Amino acid sequence: MQPRRDGTSAFPHLRVIRHAENAGLSVARNTGIAAAQGEIVAFTDADCRADEDWLHYLVGALLEGGFMGMGGPNLLPPEDSAVAAAVMASPGGPAHVMLNDREAEHIPGCNMAFFKSALDAVGGFDPQFTLAGDDVDLCWRLQQAGFKIGFNPAAFVWHYRRSTVLAYLKQQDGYGVAEALLVRKHPEYFNTFGGSVWRGKIYSTSKLGVLMRPSIIYRGRFGGGWFQTLYRSEPAGALMLTTTLEYYVLSVAPLFVLSANWRGLFPLAVAALLLPLTLCILAGTQASLPATRRLWWSRPLVALLFLLQPVVRGWARHQGRFTLPARAHRTGESLDSLALLGGRGNLGEVSYWAKSRVDRLAFVNDMIRRLDEQHWPNKSDLGWSDFDVEVYGSRWCSVRITTATEPHPKGRSMLRCKLRPRWSLPSHLLFWSLLAIELLLIGLLAPWRPWSGLSLLTLPLLVWFLRRQGRELQSRCTALLDALAREHSFTKLGAEAPACPQPPAANQPAIPSVPEAPVVRRSEEAA
Repeated sequence: MQPRRDGTSAFPHLRVIRHAENAGLSVARNTGIAAAQGEIVAFTDADCRADEDWLHYLVGALLEGGFMGMGGPNLLPPEDSAVAAAVMASPGGPAHVMLNDREAEHIPGCNMAFFKSALDAVGGFDPQFTLAGDDVDLCWRLQQAGFKIGFNPAAFVWHYRRSTVLAYLKQQDGYGVAEALLVRKHPEYFNTFGGSVWRGKIYSTSKLGVLMRPSIIYRGRFGGGWFQTLYRSEPAGALMLTTTLEYYVLSVAPLFVLSANWRGLFPLAVAALLLPLTLCILAGTQASLPATRRLWWSRPLVALLFLLQPVVRGWARHQGRFTLPARAHRTGESLDSLALLGGRGNLGEVSYWAKSRVDRLAFVNDMIRRLDEQHWPNKSDLGWSDFDVEVYGSRWCSVRITTATEPHPKGRSMLRCKLRPRWSLPSHLLFWSLLAIELLLIGLLAPWRPWSGLSLLTLPLLVWFLRRQGRELQSRCTALLDALAREHSFTKLGAEAPACPQPPAANQPAIPSVPEAPVVRRSEEAA
């Protein structure tokens, strides 16, 4: 221990804990939680300087009640460099996400405090997040456990930004790797391409898009209003999708490839490339920069960072999604699932007979609980989907499970579960990339190699492989549903059931033979 370096000589009550080797940010924070003896644990980062009243406002707001965690803003220090000011105005910085004026959906890890009991209740920070993403994961798990997180704008810290372009891009690369881990653990918070879907509003110094019109001042009729209200225009966030890596891969690159055979597409390809460049230049001109840190090259630098950040972060995110080991790939595999996979039965739908009224919602909640216990990534319906649960058990596909109940005489019920496999983003990228490459080669080689069109026969093989992956995941989901149905004393219908139900007792009527019924909408189930 170096007293002068860690500050213990100036603050005798300060305790410094050093790990023998760097195990990551989450492990370090968990070590601090375990060593803490108070009821509240506060966190900041090494590149931050806390305001002298930071804890007063942070802890004071937390003790007011109603919240188990509290965060605050992170501001640019006045003495920070001009490059850091440009980085602050660029996308991808730490920001808080607000559900309303007090409650937050997310607070950055550089400025947050929690009751230790809440951290213990959710198991602390996840050690797999070594560089970033630990705060996002913790906030989501706390809210899933029923806790609320607050925000106090007076509890701020000075946060030094990256001082070079390479350091900033390296940080964004780390954020992309963390997003790949978050997509796998919390798929319900991300869209198909891996972009985060927030319920709240993001508050950041950087603009989330280009402003297409100026702010509007409401002056009252004929200027007779008592108060002059300023309404800021919303940025055109949808246009900024053209700066993402997906746009270059799915739009710009195919246009340039196809223009090699069809020259008329070349102007369209150039226009598709100029669109994100123009938007980045506009974003640089509209950036909010401190007057004391604004140089002639500041806005061009912001435009450059707007251009590079989505590509670097998106590349790291997709690379992580492709290269991270699919640890849940064999989750749920059993003799029952292997028997189902080897059979010839249809795994798209499974039905269960119950001697009493079925509580479908209780069955679905038990299914989600079982998936969470087995660490299966899953996504629940939030009220806007046509499925109940989406299970992510394979790199190449997912399965959407929809349940419905049918009422029958004498208080009996039928529970039907539909299992629909869906291709994942890697599957779509693999299929369409292979198709594009083969079409390009056919167009180039057709005059000399007429048989080059036979290369398209590889596509049915790829489709067969992907369908096989979907059936394998269906079999494991069906085995899980079968086990859950046995817990609820349901009897599976169909000869494909791996565990045959017991025959009915002598004083009970046999299970009726129920014909194949059309799909029942969930809204039509019995009350």
